[in-house]
Amino acid sequence: MKKLFGLVLSLVLALGVVSPVSAKGQEEQTTFTVVFKNDQIDRASIENLGGTITYEVPEIGLAQVEAPSDFAKKAVNLEGVTAANPTLTFEAPEVASIPFESSSVSTEDAALWETYQWDIKRLTNNGATFEEHSGSHDVVVGIIDTGIDLNHPDVQKNLLPGSKNFVPAGGIYGADKSEKADPTDVQDRNGHGTHVAGSIAANGAMLGVAPNAGFKAYRVFGAEGGAQSAWIMAAIVSAANDGVDVINMSLGGICSKGQVYYHNPVTGEKERLGSDIAEYVAYQKAAKYAEKKGALIVTSAGNDAINAGNPRTVTDLANEKYGELGYEFQGASVYAPGDLPNVVTVSSTGPEDELALYSTYGNGYVDVAAPGGNYELYLEYLRAGKLNEYLSNQLQINEFAFSTVPSVEYTYNKDGSIRNYRYVEPSYGWKVGTSMAAPKVAAIAALLFDEHSGASPKDVKVMLQQTAEDIGVTGHDKEFGHGLTTVYSAFE
Repeated sequence: MKKLFGLVLSLVLALGVVSPVSAKGQEEQTTFTVVFKNDQIDRASIENLGGTITYEVPEIGLAQVEAPSDFAKKAVNLEGVTAANPTLTFEAPEVASIPFESSSVSTEDAALWETYQWDIKRLTNNGATFEEHSGSHDVVVGIIDTGIDLNHPDVQKNLLPGSKNFVPAGGIYGADKSEKADPTDVQDRNGHGTHVAGSIAANGAMLGVAPNAGFKAYRVFGAEGGAQSAWIMAAIVSAANDGVDVINMSLGGICSKGQVYYHNPVTGEKERLGSDIAEYVAYQKAAKYAEKKGALIVTSAGNDAINAGNPRTVTDLANEKYGELGYEFQGASVYAPGDLPNVVTVSSTGPEDELALYSTYGNGYVDVAAPGGNYELYLEYLRAGKLNEYLSNQLQINEFAFSTVPSVEYTYNKDGSIRNYRYVEPSYGWKVGTSMAAPKVAAIAALLFDEHSGASPKDVKVMLQQTAEDIGVTGHDKEFGHGLTTVYSAFE
C-alpha cells in the first residue's frame, strides 16, 4: 500500500489561541460562557439580561449564551453565577507539511518501527516491555482532539465503539460544509488527533506505547483546528460518563486567576469580568467530575517555552497574545487544564532526553516528561540556508516524533476558510510538540490501570510520579518534574 509521509515544520505548535466569538448574523450579539454555582443553570436570570442559552453542559453548570455585548458585566453580579466572559475559542496552529512518497509498507509486521520510532523505543526499552505490558481493551483511553482516521489500519484494531463528535454544523467558523453536527462523525480532517492516537495505541506498520490498549475519539476540532471551550468541557464530561480510564488532552490555553478585564469594542467600556475567567472555572469543575468518575486527565504542558511556575510570566504572555482581542489580565495567570492539581501535566523531551526548545516548564506545574520531539537540528539547517539538505536526507527521523495521520485535501472559500475536505488515504507524518509527549504518558497510565485493578486516578498519578526515571539535575526539577515516564520504570 502506498504511503504518504508528511513532515510538520511549524515552529509554533501550541493549541490555545484565545479570541472572543461573535454570534453569526447578529452584529449586536456576542457569545458568552457562563459558569453557575452548584451546577444549577438559571435560565430565567439569563433571559432577564437579554440572553439566550445555546449550549450547555449541565453536569458542571456551564452554559453558552448569546446576548448583548454588555451581558458579562451584568451576569457576574448575579447571585448564582461564578464567572462569565466572552467565549474563548481554542485554536490549533497552522502546520506546514512537506509530503513525499515511499515504497509500499506492510501493516502486519511493524515495518516502520526500527527506522522511525526512536521516541517509543526510549519508553519501552526498545520494545521489550510489549511482551508483558501492551495494554488491553479492559482499559480505555479517551482522546479529546481532532478525531481519528477511521480508515487507518494501524489504529483500527484498537478503536472501540462509542466515539463522539462535538463539532456543530459549519464548524468553528460556520463555513465548513462537511460539518453537519453528526454526533458519530469522528473522522479526522486535521491529523493531530490521529497522530496522538498512534502514539498511544497503534498496532501495525508502527507501534504505540500500548499497542493493545483500547481507545475512543472525542472530536472537538474540525479541519480548521478550532473549538469553543464549551465543546471541550462537554467532551470531558461525556468521556467520564462513558467510563474511560484515561483522558488525553493535547491542548490548552491561558486563563486568569487574577483580575480579568475586557475592553468592549461595541460600548468602548473597560469591563471588569471578575477574579476568575469562566473557562478556568469550567476546567476545574470538569476535571473534578472526571476524577469522581474514575478518569485521570493527562495534558500537554504547552509550547511557549516559558516558566509556567511563575504566574507573572504567564500573565505577561497572556497580555501579549490576547491584548489585541480586548482582554487585559492582572495578577496571576495559569495554563488550563495543565495547572489543575488533579491532572498529569507533561513537558516534552528530545532524542537526548533534553528539554525541547519549545516546551513550557515550571516547578509546581510539570509533573513528568516524555518524548515529544525537538527541532534543534532543523533550526540549524534552516539558519544555514540548507533546509533542502535537511529534508532530502530525512534528518527529521532522528528528532521529530513519528506517527499516524490521514492524508486529506481541502477546498477553500474566498476568505481562506475551509469549505470542505477530501479524504485521500491513511498516512504517516512527523510532528513536534508537547502534544506528542502527553499521549505517551496517557498510554503508560492506561497500562498502570490495567495492571492495578481498582486503582483511583490519584493512585495512578502518584505511580507515574514516583516511578519516573530521573533525568536532568538530580531529583525533582522545573523542566521534567519527577522525571521521564517510561513503561519499564513504571513496572520495575
